[in-house]
Amino acid sequence: MDKRRIDELGIKYVESLKLYEEYATRIRNLIQDLVELEGVEFYAIEGWAESPSELLRILSALEEKDLSGVDLVTIRVLLRFPEDVLRIEDVIKSEFDIDMSRSVPSSGLEDPYRFGYPAVVYILSLSESRSGLREWAKYKDLSFRLELRTMLQEAWATIFPKVNQTVGTLSEKKLTRELVLLAALLEKADQGFLSLRNEIKDESLLIPPSNNPGAKKTESLDAEKLFTDEELYNLFRDDSSILARWNSAVIEAGFPEFTPSAEYLRDSFMHLCNIFRASGIDTLSDVKKFLADIEIDNKGIRQLRTLHDTFRNNNTKWRMDPFSALFLLVLNFRWEYLKDKDLVKLNIKKGSDRISGTD
Repeated sequence: MDKRRIDELGIKYVESLKLYEEYATRIRNLIQDLVELEGVEFYAIEGWAESPSELLRILSALEEKDLSGVDLVTIRVLLRFPEDVLRIEDVIKSEFDIDMSRSVPSSGLEDPYRFGYPAVVYILSLSESRSGLREWAKYKDLSFRLELRTMLQEAWATIFPKVNQTVGTLSEKKLTRELVLLAALLEKADQGFLSLRNEIKDESLLIPPSNNPGAKKTESLDAEKLFTDEELYNLFRDDSSILARWNSAVIEAGFPEFTPSAEYLRDSFMHLCNIFRASGIDTLSDVKKFLADIEIDNKGIRQLRTLHDTFRNNNTKWRMDPFSALFLLVLNFRWEYLKDKDLVKLNIKKGSDRISGTD
């Protein structure tokens, strides 16, 4: 493809980039909800829209004539066991329309002569029933790439390109053989961990419950612990689309542009930690659920617009960053929970005053 055509497609994508970034966030949250409803434990769920620079590289390498054959939005689900991949695969088959010509289902990985340890990949789009809903209608014609990987498959995908370098013919044969052996070991390890888990699960059923009423009760291993500041920070660090989404929402709502210093952002983050805990959003699952809830029907952005219009006369003093936007959304949506608490003692008022420039 000539450079002029590539540039035209790049410009077309940049003009719609905000829509694709928004779509990536919405789909990521939807996939997470579906995984959690299925009761599957996951390591991470990532979602992103392709960067313009990467898109240009892809167009040059693949000689694509338009954007229809390029995966512009990718969702990656990292799971712990191969069994979990199969469970999620069944769910997405019932929830989305599938382009099987570009997908690699688990059944397509059964060839004993395949190379490497690849993951399950689907090219999906919204089903007619979902795209018919008002809040999803604008994404009707958009597709996305879904990758379902175990953590060992992710290790293969990350390391393989680094060692698969062009070498001489003899060395290439040796390298290929070594890579095949390593891929087989990773696949065997995945199956081994799954077998071990199932064995432990079966043995646990044979252990009778204690009949001693005075026996000390232990906390359930399945109970989710309260998040630490570091764990919450890692949540935002590992999924940069969250902060990008709410940074864009601040501007879209009409608040004045503000470039915070690193110190200001750190303080904003600490205030967000405080209000999450004060409002009962104190586990990572609670935080993820809240983030998903404020995306439904664009509740979050609509609330920010309402705040902007309410304080239109003096919001030129407001200093809004993405952490501050989330702080205000928690304050408003969880007000019934917070209203009877000592907001001064909990530093909630201080956080609010700081945003509005009255501190």
